Amino acid sequence: MYLGRFMKLSRVSKILFITLSNIGDVILTLPVLSALKDNFPDAKIDILVGPRPEQVFRKDPRVNKIFIYDKHASLRGKAGFIKRLRNERYDLAVDMRSSLFPFFIGARCRAPIIICRGQACLPPTELKHKRLLHLEKIKPLGIEYRKQKNIYIDEKDREKIKALLNDKGAGRNDIIIGIGHGAKSPLKQWKKQGFIEVINSILKQPGYKVVLIGDVNEMASSEGISHAVNNPGLIDLTGKTSLNELFPIIERFDLLLTCDSAGMHIASDLGVRVVAVFGPTDPEEYGPMGDKDIVIRKSLKCSPCKKAQCEFGTHECMETISAEEILSTIKEVLE
Repeated sequence: MYLGRFMKLSRVSKILFITLSNIGDVILTLPVLSALKDNFPDAKIDILVGPRPEQVFRKDPRVNKIFIYDKHASLRGKAGFIKRLRNERYDLAVDMRSSLFPFFIGARCRAPIIICRGQACLPPTELKHKRLLHLEKIKPLGIEYRKQKNIYIDEKDREKIKALLNDKGAGRNDIIIGIGHGAKSPLKQWKKQGFIEVINSILKQPGYKVVLIGDVNEMASSEGISHAVNNPGLIDLTGKTSLNELFPIIERFDLLLTCDSAGMHIASDLGVRVVAVFGPTDPEEYGPMGDKDIVIRKSLKCSPCKKAQCEFGTHECMETISAEEILSTIKEVLE
């Protein structure tokens, strides 16, 4: 059954929160986790998540257990996984995947798969940003979200990163600009030479440091940028920290320049100012949500195309964005 607005909240003591498989997508679901904890403070909340973003929850005190879902498991393996979850006897399941998991595991109450207001169900075109779309799923439960930072940062990780940045020459009074040049899809990446030009200009200003971030797949590209810039003010931390350590790194930034990436969603959640470069994806669905954040994009007839390949082979939506545009925007955001 679906949870009715008159059901006593005290009856919900065990919750399964089913989130997604990519780090950026999971970050966008965290406001739902915060709302569940605020509204059911004494309930145990378990997480079902894909293997890559599991670290997001590993140190979070709001989380009781973490179940890692392997979509490539055999049917027998998946059946055993569902049986294990059924044995947990959840009072409430909230599913960001819009799957049948809550039904299969026998959760006593479930958030609706289809979002409806009154008698009308909303088509996807009426709900834009994914973060807001996720929050819509818990409104029928009578749960409201209180605006807050939703990423948990471990204090030991925060102190470790503070010491690391200090050792790398980034002091407490320095202005630190983060650079996230990578993205899951190459089509969402801005040109490497553009990042080099931007970094060279930033580092001409006294008291500024630049930190490169990204995962291990972006290490080679970061090494190329570092070699081209050849400035001690550039600190390359690409692939050199855990996800839990990345959170306090981004938290320390005065601004993050990034493509459409997980780092962008992390910065936006933590209240770090963002300049985001967008091309094939739609910033109304995936853009940063801070009051001072700015998205740089070209208004082309084909953009946002939301496709995995540029049908014209030109990548014009990203290639025509200049370093001068980005530098001007960074200056505007920092003022």
